[in-house]
Amino acid sequence: MKAIPLILVLAAPVLAGDPPSADREAILAMAGTYDITFHFEETAAVAPGYEIKTKPYHEKARELVTVAENEPDRITLQHLLFVPDKKGGTRVIKHWAQVWTWEDTEILDYAGSEDDLVWKKHSLSPDAVAGTWSQLITQVDDTPRYESTGRWIHQDGESSWQSEPTRRPLPRREYSKRDDYDYLRVINRHTLTPTGWVHQQDNRKVVDREGEKRHILCHEAGLNTYTRVEDEKDSIAENWWKENAPFWNEVRSFWIESGEQAPSEFTYSTHTGGEGLSKLLARLEEEKPAPDAIVAALQPYIISK
Repeated sequence: MKAIPLILVLAAPVLAGDPPSADREAILAMAGTYDITFHFEETAAVAPGYEIKTKPYHEKARELVTVAENEPDRITLQHLLFVPDKKGGTRVIKHWAQVWTWEDTEILDYAGSEDDLVWKKHSLSPDAVAGTWSQLITQVDDTPRYESTGRWIHQDGESSWQSEPTRRPLPRREYSKRDDYDYLRVINRHTLTPTGWVHQQDNRKVVDREGEKRHILCHEAGLNTYTRVEDEKDSIAENWWKENAPFWNEVRSFWIESGEQAPSEFTYSTHTGGEGLSKLLARLEEEKPAPDAIVAALQPYIISK
């Protein structure tokens, strides 16, 4: 797949400084327990001969979104998924995380494919990111998924953050089912509501292959709705996170620092030395080794370029 540059079109820069309290409060307001609906629907065919998938994707879930990190210039929200176990109880699955960084000058732009996990590092000037927050989305193993910058706007009773156009891998709902496009180009918007928050996505499904002119297959609209609820299972998820947070915070820090320190690209292997990454992390989560041992175990999975 051909690499293309990340183009940032930011609003006029503001003076750098401490993050506004309204921004921090808006990010922290997304924590809580939620009933979630995930809805994605293709809306317009762009490529000649392409036929829109007429059946929308619609799923529901319940999650606890907990504050995993709360520093003046960085806030991390960890999503924990509630799923039923075989005994009729509840099992907790560590889901994705949101890492918000104030005036972030190092951004990872997805530039890979299904078999080539690559993110291009873009170094931005302090003036270019003044007044902005980056949002890094991590996968269940805390490896990066996508990242972009944007501004929180608090106006007319609305608090909303909108990203710059962001490349991201095929979503889990499709990567095992279709191979007719190579990545999504997305504008993300997060807006607080009286009952929680919504995540809107304006998606383009992009074909980007050697020997073929890059083109958009279709448009897609996404709407993830988070409705705050009370759930007695909160304590199960909270206790799980309390027990496992030190380990996963170290893992997340390792991947973030690896991306920030990469000279120009960040990439990793999902299988090294006879052990897959997911199996390694499951074993380490159980063993809970010291931080330096976690770094030593993960380091061989980083691919130098």
